[in-house]
Amino acid sequence: MAIKKKKQCEVEQVTRRKKNVDFFSFLPDDLLLEILRKIPADMLRYKIRFVCRRWFDLITNKILLDHAALILGKPTGSDTIRFIDIREEQHGLKMNEQYIDIPYSGRIKSWCNELLLITDLDREGTLYIFNLLTKEGSFLPECSTTCGGHYGCKCGVGLSYDEFKGVYRVVHVFMGPPIQCELLALKGNVTSCGSSKWKKINGPSYMGLRRYYWDDPVSVQGRYFHWDVHCSKYLVSMDTVKERFRQTCLPGCDEYPMNNRYSLVEMGGFLTLLHKVSADKVHIWMLKDFQRTKWEIFQSINISSYVGSSIYPGSIFPLPVTCVRSKRYLIFRKPGSETALYSYDLKESQMKKLDIEIAGNEHCVVQSTTASS
Repeated sequence: MAIKKKKQCEVEQVTRRKKNVDFFSFLPDDLLLEILRKIPADMLRYKIRFVCRRWFDLITNKILLDHAALILGKPTGSDTIRFIDIREEQHGLKMNEQYIDIPYSGRIKSWCNELLLITDLDREGTLYIFNLLTKEGSFLPECSTTCGGHYGCKCGVGLSYDEFKGVYRVVHVFMGPPIQCELLALKGNVTSCGSSKWKKINGPSYMGLRRYYWDDPVSVQGRYFHWDVHCSKYLVSMDTVKERFRQTCLPGCDEYPMNNRYSLVEMGGFLTLLHKVSADKVHIWMLKDFQRTKWEIFQSINISSYVGSSIYPGSIFPLPVTCVRSKRYLIFRKPGSETALYSYDLKESQMKKLDIEIAGNEHCVVQSTTASS
């Protein structure tokens, strides 16, 4: 009787082990990726990729591309863009480059999660949204008021994401006078948004020295937009979830008062400001608390981070573009016709030219992802 019960227990244990077999573990990466790509992006981003380490790495790096990445495009527009994948490895950064076809020739103005916001240089006031995962796209409804065209710097255009409501918002800011702003909420399938309507909101009443044109904003956490308005006291910022503009005071102290010699970049989910305080020193400030405007000095860069130029006397400080997730490497672009991409190792205090060719007329677009990513 005891022997019979023992055999029965062994059979039950074997059956239980068979039921717990993870058959996905036997699939090669390429087949598993094809299966995962059929799942909606929101499910992948907030649920599916946390199943296990393998799924997290595949979904993050191969599908959602939620790491340091750049898109290089021509200012005149093109139906082919260059995607630059930047990954941190044990001995430095690894760069991968691939060409991506888009069905609409235009200039990319903003990149949030898997969506691109594109403008047309020939069709005034036209905005197009394209999904990099599904390869689907759609024209957005025309703006309720015209700014003279989205192709130049006459207006500021950006794409953000409200992860709590699952809504994308297109922000359109331009000069009036007074300064005007409108939002377009994209619910559900963002590629079928013909019925969406623009909503006018109160714009800022201050623009520093930039009274006639806008740069593209620095996007943080897929939610906050920050515009450099050439002012020594503040930035113009917008919380796209609360739909509010405000002045964001700049950091500084009596020893190193803030001036216009600064640049903005997103770094590790925070707005980061690089302030040139002397000929051989640059302070890196982080906005650790947006609501309370709390800045903290993260690190300083010395003169070894400068790069030489044959068309400028001495050395010039390159412009920050993006940062890797670990916040160890900052990616810079040297301005001018002799443009190039560089990485600065904040741990080793070394600047290194990256093995990526970039033309002087190419512009960089940086991906913005939500805080949960």
